[in-house]
Amino acid sequence: MLRGEIWWGVSPSDPAKKPRPLLIVSNNHRNQAPNIQDVIVIKLTSLERANGSKKPVNPVEDYVVTLKKETIVQCAAVFAVEKKILTSKANQLSREQMKEIDERIKNALDLH
Repeated sequence: MLRGEIWWGVSPSDPAKKPRPLLIVSNNHRNQAPNIQDVIVIKLTSLERANGSKKPVNPVEDYVVTLKKETIVQCAAVFAVEKKILTSKANQLSREQMKEIDERIKNALDLH
């Protein structure tokens, strides 16, 4: 597991128990350390609703990326999950995309 990778995982707090894409944002020391059991992730969600309408995007905190479809990286939805819930790697974001996401995390957490 590396920073910038998107993994599928079922969060224990998800009532639907549905696998969802999660972007790893913690540093690679944490991600690869065998004695650290969790990683820090950000929630991803599709931009388009089932009825075809678009979900609102906050450009200060959200980043839209095209994966299989347009996806919102919700940079204010930061949380930790146990590594064992991450089942398979889905994708990898570029260094440039991660720079954009880093800026939005800073905005969301008021780290400027």
